[in-house]
Amino acid sequence: MDVRALRYFSVLAEELHFGRAAARLNISQPPLSLQIRLLEERLGTALFRRTHHKVELTAAGATLKDQAALVFLQLEKAIEMTRQTARGHMGFLEIGVISSSMVGVVPETLRVFRERYPQVHWQLHELTPNRQIEGLLERRIDVCLFRMPPVQEGLHNELIMYEALYAALPQGHRLAQHESVSLQDLRDEPFVIFGLGQSRFANFLYQCCVQAGFTPIIHQQVVEVQTQLSLVGANLGVALLPASMQQIAPPSVVFKPIQPAIPKVPLYAIYRDKDDSAALRLFLDVLREKVGNARLEQKPAAGRKTSVKRARRTP
Repeated sequence: MDVRALRYFSVLAEELHFGRAAARLNISQPPLSLQIRLLEERLGTALFRRTHHKVELTAAGATLKDQAALVFLQLEKAIEMTRQTARGHMGFLEIGVISSSMVGVVPETLRVFRERYPQVHWQLHELTPNRQIEGLLERRIDVCLFRMPPVQEGLHNELIMYEALYAALPQGHRLAQHESVSLQDLRDEPFVIFGLGQSRFANFLYQCCVQAGFTPIIHQQVVEVQTQLSLVGANLGVALLPASMQQIAPPSVVFKPIQPAIPKVPLYAIYRDKDDSAALRLFLDVLREKVGNARLEQKPAAGRKTSVKRARRTP
């Protein structure tokens, strides 16, 4: 049905006078009469009773008047929802994460994002990096957050932050009372690590040990950081983890800085090149903002200005 014809009908149904209705619509009376006649022919029923003295709604016309009001209300709602979606204030966002990213800045970003944009419904998918990349390429996930992104055509890797690596030790470990430990101190220790076949981060840590002059003794390979911390706390091995993991570690696990320091570990946001999702852009803006605030809080009062770095696009 032509929305314009329905609008003409609604105005005439309110005025019950062709002249006044035409004036409200800013048209002459003949086009209005023509549109009403065409509408009646399409519906196969009279909508108005016309006499020389007045215009009245038929029973069918009264029904259409009530329903037309609902149609226009829904149309306005659809238009507003479309505008809100275009601005990113409404919609859906599928977010892939690894367990070690769900401490500190990322949960705070999600909290602020929900408060600012309550009509954007987001869903977390806690997956291995490989599964996250599959989800991105298959358009089941909009953005991923993990440590070591692959070089993948069609995806953009944005560097969000760097984080120091610490040694996670059982509370009763012989090194637990030391101010710091070296990687060499851990050469004979059993390690609990993320699965080498699923995590580029795990391979990075493995190579750090190799560069320190030893091949780590892998006791267990895990998927979740909570499992890793539980095994360390049970005196079943040691681990290398980002410093923020101290926030979720049980009392049975102690964290020690590594000296000399090894390379810091990054956190990346990975998303599709040329993704036109306005909700994704707003989410990334909040993430950059929270990372920038966290950096400022960690600096002395006279610290330098900081900005969130962006990684180069993958070739």
